[in-house]
Amino acid sequence: MLENTGSTKRPIVDGWIIFYFLLAAVGLYGMVHVFLYGQEASYGLSRDIEWGLLIIGYSFFVGITTGLSMWSAASHVFGFKSFHTMSRKMMWLALSALLSGFFIIFWDLGGPFRLQILRFVVNIVPFHWTSPIWWMSVLYALELPLIVIEVVLLLLNKEKYTFIASLVGFLVGISAYSNMGFVFSANISRPFWHGPFIPLFFILSALGLGAAFVLILLFIYSNKMDKEKFVFANGIYSKTLFVVLLAVLFAIIWRSVTILYGNELLLYPAAKQLLAGSLAFNFWFFEIFIGIVLPLIILLASKFKSPTASFIASIMVIIGVFFMRYDTVIAGQLVAVISPYFSQAKIASYIPSLSEVSLFISAWGVMGFFYSLGVRILRLEEVEE
Repeated sequence: MLENTGSTKRPIVDGWIIFYFLLAAVGLYGMVHVFLYGQEASYGLSRDIEWGLLIIGYSFFVGITTGLSMWSAASHVFGFKSFHTMSRKMMWLALSALLSGFFIIFWDLGGPFRLQILRFVVNIVPFHWTSPIWWMSVLYALELPLIVIEVVLLLLNKEKYTFIASLVGFLVGISAYSNMGFVFSANISRPFWHGPFIPLFFILSALGLGAAFVLILLFIYSNKMDKEKFVFANGIYSKTLFVVLLAVLFAIIWRSVTILYGNELLLYPAAKQLLAGSLAFNFWFFEIFIGIVLPLIILLASKFKSPTASFIASIMVIIGVFFMRYDTVIAGQLVAVISPYFSQAKIASYIPSLSEVSLFISAWGVMGFFYSLGVRILRLEEVEE
């Protein structure tokens, strides 16, 4: 299948397809290691740190899906016709990210032969209304076919039905991702997670991820878009990303102040590890400086008009959101679950294993490969009349 842009012809397999394929192949190391030695020997987890890089990667990739789905739905709900072509790419990338998330969680759920995704589907009945993980399983089991339906409707130019699918997908997507945050916040034995903040951070970070990836798509396909539409879209999403970053920064400041002021026995040591302990460099450099402060400065200095500045800021935001997710998940487990009557909290440690890192890198390759291949086969790069 070739791209229909004048006389330019582009083969299905090119350098990017090969690059993403090789990136996905990096995960073979982790896969083989798990097959030969099992999860316990392959992953850097312990009795204290039970959720590591693979869970973090899962929440990160499905966050990309949620963010892109939310912005795509907004474009249809509010009738932004200028985003119709970009909506196809957004939703295809959302589907690619969701499959990548399923790929990485597949290797964390007990081995490939157990096929836990099917177990989730089977366990939908009987209903487990009080289980946050049951709700997460059901909602994501619904989101996958909804995204596929929306992609098909976009390709068929069925605007009326796309509007309905986008609205339903938006509601299911935001419910699924906020519920994933609830899986953490409902855990009363982990005080750093417990409370309403984690679902809020999940949704805000998803909005940031979605806006950042849209800006990257705009930058990549800028030469194939009408200039007026491109300038309009780039400005809107740049300002949106700026506002989302301000909201995230505001939430981080007040959550940190609240935790430090309360000085609770098990909550304060976890926050201390984040602010001045083993996770401090991640938090201050990657999460705050690279992920929030620098993008805010770059976007403001460019007056939201420079595609290059928005592209650079978007890359920084993606890095920052990943470390935000990493720091939150790990910090919540660093203080071991002990009795509050102990005079001193036990501090655990975690370093991702080579197997975990290889599978996380592989997930990026899976997302890039699936997206790039789909763009070429489905002709998503064609210019809309």
